[in-house]
Amino acid sequence: MKNYEAILIDSTISNERQIGNINIHSYKIEFISDSTVIEIPFNSLKISAGGAGNRLIFFSNIENELISIYTSDKSVLKNDFLIGNASLQVQIKSSKKVIRKIIYSTLYVSAFFVFLILSAYLAKDYFVEKLANQVPQKWEKKAGDKLFATISTQYDIVENDSLKKVFLEVAKPLLSQIEKEGVKIDLYFVNDPTINAFALPGGKVVIQSGLLDNAKSWEEVLGVLSHELAHVTRRHHMRGIINNLGLYTILAATVGDVSALAGTIGSMGGELASLSNSRTFETEADETGWKYLVKAKIQPSGMISFFETLDKENKKTKMDGYLSFLSTHPETKERIKNLKLKLRKNPVDFKLIQHNFTSFKKSFNLIK
Repeated sequence: MKNYEAILIDSTISNERQIGNINIHSYKIEFISDSTVIEIPFNSLKISAGGAGNRLIFFSNIENELISIYTSDKSVLKNDFLIGNASLQVQIKSSKKVIRKIIYSTLYVSAFFVFLILSAYLAKDYFVEKLANQVPQKWEKKAGDKLFATISTQYDIVENDSLKKVFLEVAKPLLSQIEKEGVKIDLYFVNDPTINAFALPGGKVVIQSGLLDNAKSWEEVLGVLSHELAHVTRRHHMRGIINNLGLYTILAATVGDVSALAGTIGSMGGELASLSNSRTFETEADETGWKYLVKAKIQPSGMISFFETLDKENKKTKMDGYLSFLSTHPETKERIKNLKLKLRKNPVDFKLIQHNFTSFKKSFNLIK
C-alpha cells in the first residue's frame, strides 16, 4: 500500500497542523501521524483541489469539514481504490481539471516569457540599428576624429590639394549621395602599398596608394569607396560598439534616454581600432554601396572587377581581408558571385568616367 505525505488541519484546535501520511483502503482514507489517526469513509469523503495556486489535493469529511487533510502529491488522484469508486469519479475529474488549468496556465506564461526573450534576442540587430540611429552624428564624428588622430601617426599622408581636387571632382556624384544623408566627407591619401581604403566614423576617408596602384579604373576605386562609405551611413562602427552591450542595456536605451550611452561612446575611439565588422555589416555595405553607385550613375560593375583583382592577389599573397579597415570580409569569391547575380537581375549600363585614370595614377606616383 502506497503512503502519501500529508498535513492535517484541525480547525477545532486553532487550525492546528500535523504532519503525517495518508493510507488509502478499499473503502476509506486514513491519516496517521505520531499522535492522531483520522479515518474518512468514501461515502462521506469530499475531494477538491485548492490551496496556493490550486496545487494541493484536499480530503475532508462532509459531516465534519472543520478537519481536512491535504497533500501536494497529485498522484493520489490515480490511486486504484479512489478511481475504482464510482461515487468519487466526478470529484476526481473536477480536481484534475483544476490542476490541469494551473499547469497549462504556467506553461503558457513560461512560453510567453520565453517567446519575449527569444524575440528580443532575434530582434537585437533591429534594436541595435535603431539605437545607433538615435546617437547624434557629432558624437560619432568626435570618436572618428579621436581615432584618426591616433592612427594618422602610423601613415605617410600625401599632402597635395591638386590631387585631392581631381579626385573629389570625379567622385562628386557619389559623395553627393552620402552628403544627402548628412555626412560630410574628409578625404586623405596615404602612401601605403596595402590594397586598402577605409572610412572612419563621422566621414573621414583614407585611400591608400596600394588601392590606386592595383585598380584599373575610376569605377573600381569608386566601387570600393562606395562600400566603405556605406559603413559610415549604415552606422556600422556605432552598431558594432552598441552590439557589445548587454541586451537589457540596448533595450533600455532604445526606449529611454540615449544620453546614457554618452560615456561608452565617448571612450570608444580606442576600441574601434580592434573592432571587426560582421558579415552582416559587410553584406549591407555591399548592398548599400551598390545603390549609391547606381544613384550616382556610376557603373557598379567596377566593384565586381576590383574584387576579381583582389581575388587574384589573394591567390598570390593570401591577403584576402585587407580591403577594408576594421572589418572581416566574407570570402571574395562569394561577394563576386552575389554582386554578379545582382547585376544580372538589375542590369545597368552607365557611361564610363571620362577623366583619365592612368594619368591620375601617374601624377599620384610622382607626388608620393
